[in-house]
Amino acid sequence: MDAEEQARHVPAESAATLAAVAAAPPGADLRRFYAFQVTNDFSFTAGIWIIFLQSRGFSLAEIGLAESAFHLAPVTLELPSGSFADVLGRKWSMTAGALLMAGSITLMFVADSLWLLLPAMYLNGAAYAFRSGAQQAFLFDSLDDEPSGNRFTSLLGRLNAVTYIAIAATTAIGASLAERTYALPFGLAAGAGLAAAFLAAGLKEPQRPVDGRRGMGGTITEALRIVRGDRQLLALIVFAASLWTVSALVHLYAQAVLAERGLAPSQIGLVLSATLFTTALGSWLAGRLTSLRPFRFWTVVATGAIAGSGLLLSGAPLPLALLGLIVAELFAGIFEPMIAQRVNTAITSAQRATILSVEGFLYSVTMIWAFPLFGWTAERSGWLPAYGVAGGVVVTLLGVFLLLGGGRRMVPVGEPSPV
Repeated sequence: MDAEEQARHVPAESAATLAAVAAAPPGADLRRFYAFQVTNDFSFTAGIWIIFLQSRGFSLAEIGLAESAFHLAPVTLELPSGSFADVLGRKWSMTAGALLMAGSITLMFVADSLWLLLPAMYLNGAAYAFRSGAQQAFLFDSLDDEPSGNRFTSLLGRLNAVTYIAIAATTAIGASLAERTYALPFGLAAGAGLAAAFLAAGLKEPQRPVDGRRGMGGTITEALRIVRGDRQLLALIVFAASLWTVSALVHLYAQAVLAERGLAPSQIGLVLSATLFTTALGSWLAGRLTSLRPFRFWTVVATGAIAGSGLLLSGAPLPLALLGLIVAELFAGIFEPMIAQRVNTAITSAQRATILSVEGFLYSVTMIWAFPLFGWTAERSGWLPAYGVAGGVVVTLLGVFLLLGGGRRMVPVGEPSPV
């Protein structure tokens, strides 16, 4: 469970936010949406939740099991929540996700046994499921002129940059407050969830075509049919899920690795917040960089940076390990909006949130077994073998992805395939 997993923010009035809003078409309800996403991703507990649970007596294996409960929620709820957003409205899905976040943070704080921690983490995963596809779908559909080319990449990149800055700031603040009492960061996180729910409930739902709209069951069926029938789209979604899994293993377990190296919670918070500033920089530059090199290039570079950072974190001197984290976050920030642009362009509005949820579903299926297995391996064999295996797996999947045609231009729905 981490801010990067759930949305991968500074006040909405910041210069970056205003610039992005000014680029939107007149009447698009993006200012309040930006404020929602910023508030929703305040991450006061992101840098200390594993350390907090360890202080309560939970082992790494138990924490890994709890993380599996987090990912069990998207496995069971990603597709239903995506269809909920497509049928009943993106804003109501985001409202539900914010309320679930506030509840899960509160329950986690009072959990004194695994049987309380497991439902707390499940609720946290449910919050992720209800927001994951709905947020991108809301933004993409709010661009009521043609959202093609690099425009969506640039807008999403700017939004991600602003939100990552706030993630970094609140991560550092929360870690610092945790040295006084863990109640402060957990209380602030729960309050941010309630504030985000208020903002989401007041959003103006973007107009969408009614043609092709179905009920929730029909929307899920049609979305799965589209994904199965598009080999490039399926390959991209599967590869992205595996890449973000390794990225999450690097980022989340970095708390435990750095703690073993003698860093205090406040120092770990500063390190993780510093890496997120580089993620923000990468997101901000994504729209410009996507025209300089082909998508295949950024896919290879981002994969190498993320896989290599785990090896450096576990086996290199501390300065080099920290440099690896920074570089990995930079390329993760660059690559995330590029993937989002390609997937959103290739799908229709009627099933957009549901298809976007397929990636979250596959990611969570992987994390359910990968996160506790990684923790178990690290406790018994060390960090280097654990990160080595994870990196080797994602590099292998990269090769398969490229062999299947990954990186070629994806054809939007309804457009004839090039001969």
